Amino acid sequence: MNFKRILILSFSLFLLFAQTPQELVQELAELEELNHAQWSVYARYVDQAPDEEAIISHNAEMSLACASSLKVLAVGIALDRLGANHTYKTKLYYDGIISEDGVLDGSIYILGGGDPTLGGDQVGGVMSQRKLMSTWVRAIEGAGIKKINGSIIGDESLYAPFHAPGNWSWEDLGNYYGAGFGALCYSDNKYYLDFKPGEKEGDDAEVIAIRPQIPGFKYTNRMKTGPEHSGDNGYILCAPNVYEAIFYGTVPAGNDRFTIKGSIPNPALVIAQALETSLEKKGISTENGVMVLNEKKKYNGRKLLNTVKSPPLRLIAEITNKLSNNTFTEMLLLSVADKEMGLGTTRAGIKYIYKFMDRLQVDRSGLRLVDASGLSQENMITTKIFSDYLSEMTKRESFDIFYKTFARAGDSKDFGHVQYFGDNTAAAGNARVKTGYINSVRSHTGYVSDMNGRMIAFSLIANNYHCKTKEITGIHEKIVVALANIGKEESLED
Repeated sequence: MNFKRILILSFSLFLLFAQTPQELVQELAELEELNHAQWSVYARYVDQAPDEEAIISHNAEMSLACASSLKVLAVGIALDRLGANHTYKTKLYYDGIISEDGVLDGSIYILGGGDPTLGGDQVGGVMSQRKLMSTWVRAIEGAGIKKINGSIIGDESLYAPFHAPGNWSWEDLGNYYGAGFGALCYSDNKYYLDFKPGEKEGDDAEVIAIRPQIPGFKYTNRMKTGPEHSGDNGYILCAPNVYEAIFYGTVPAGNDRFTIKGSIPNPALVIAQALETSLEKKGISTENGVMVLNEKKKYNGRKLLNTVKSPPLRLIAEITNKLSNNTFTEMLLLSVADKEMGLGTTRAGIKYIYKFMDRLQVDRSGLRLVDASGLSQENMITTKIFSDYLSEMTKRESFDIFYKTFARAGDSKDFGHVQYFGDNTAAAGNARVKTGYINSVRSHTGYVSDMNGRMIAFSLIANNYHCKTKEITGIHEKIVVALANIGKEESLED
C-alpha cells in the first residue's frame, strides 16, 4: 500500500469517528461528573450574523454564577471608555501658611485619584512603599516644612467611602481577595502576614510580622501547623474598617516562615499613618495626627507638593485579568462609573455595564450583577451573553489591548492560570482564556481561532458540581480543543 492510499485511509477513518463540537458537548453532558450540576456552553464565530446558528449551544440561556470570568466585562469596558493609556494620579497637597521657622499652620493632604496600584507590588513600574514615602517626605521638606500643626489627611472622597459589597462572604472579607476598595488605595489594599509554623502538625503557628504595619490593628491568633506541603489553608476573619481580626486554619510544617495575605481595614488611614511615621523619622512632627476625609472639598488655594502617576491602564488591565485581581476589577468599575455616571459607586458602575451592553446590542436577559469581580455567587450571567459580548468587543478600537489581557493557553511563559490548558494541542498558543473559580463554580471564557483562522468567542460555566474542579477543567479543555480543530478535515484534504 503506497503512502497516498495510507493517507486517504487515515483521513477516511478520521471522518468516520470525527465529532462536531456540538456532538462532543452532548456526549460530555452525559458524564457522571456533571450529574446534579448545572452546565452551560456557548460558542459562536465573532463575525457571524445574529441569526446564524451557533457552533455550540447547550443550556445557553441558563443564568449561572461565573466567578472571575465576570472580570472581562469591567476590564473590557474600562479599556473602551477610559483608554489604554489612561493613568491615575495621586496628589500631595498642603494648605495654610508656612512660618519662617518652618511650622506649617495647616495640614497635609493625600488626594486619592482611584489608582489601584499605589504602593503595590502587582504591576511593574510602581514605586515601592519605601520610595513612595521618601518621595513625599522630600517634597514636604523641599517646601520648607519642619513641623505640621494640623493633620495628615487621607482624602478618599473621589468615590464612595471605603467599602466592600454587602453580599461578599464573611470568610472572604478579611483575606486579600476580599479586600475593600475606595479612591485612595495602598499596597494593593493587602498586607502580608508572616507565620512561623511549629515543628509538627497541630502545633501553634506564631505570628512573626504584619507588612505594612497597621497601627491599632489587633488580632486573635488561632492558626495551627498543618502537614508538610499542605499549602496555605489559613484564613482571616475581618472586614473593612474593622481593626480586630481572627487568624485561623493551618500553615504547613517544614517552613521557617510562611506568608498569607490579608485585607487592610482602611488603606486611606494606613497610608496617612505611614507618611506620619516617615516624617517623624526625619524629625517632622504632626500635631493633630491622621484622619480620613470622605466628603469632597475644593482644593482651591491648596498648594501641590507632588503627583504620583500610575502605570497605563493597559498594564493594569492585563494584571487584573490574568492574575484575577478582585480589588483592581472593582476599582476599574468605580473609575468608569465616576467618568460615565458622575458617581463612583458599585451600583452606578453596574448600571453603566447594563447601559454599555445595550449600546452593543447584546441581549442581557439573564444578567444580574452585584459586583464586577465575580466574588459573589449572587452574580448571574449566561454563556450566550458572554459570547455575544466578546464578539461585539472585537469591533471596538480597544480590542487588541483587551485581547492581550486574556491568558494564552498552553504557554508556560505566560502568567495566569492556563499554562497547561490545551498543552500540545491546536488550542495551545491559540486560545485566550479567562478562568473563574469559587466554591462549586468553574468557568472558562475567551477566544480561540479555528484551523482556518476564523475567531470564535466561547463561554463554559459549571455550577454545583460534585466532582473535583480539575475534572470540570478537563471537560472544558476538550471543548476548546475541539473548537480549535474545526476545519482540520479541510486542512488534511489540502
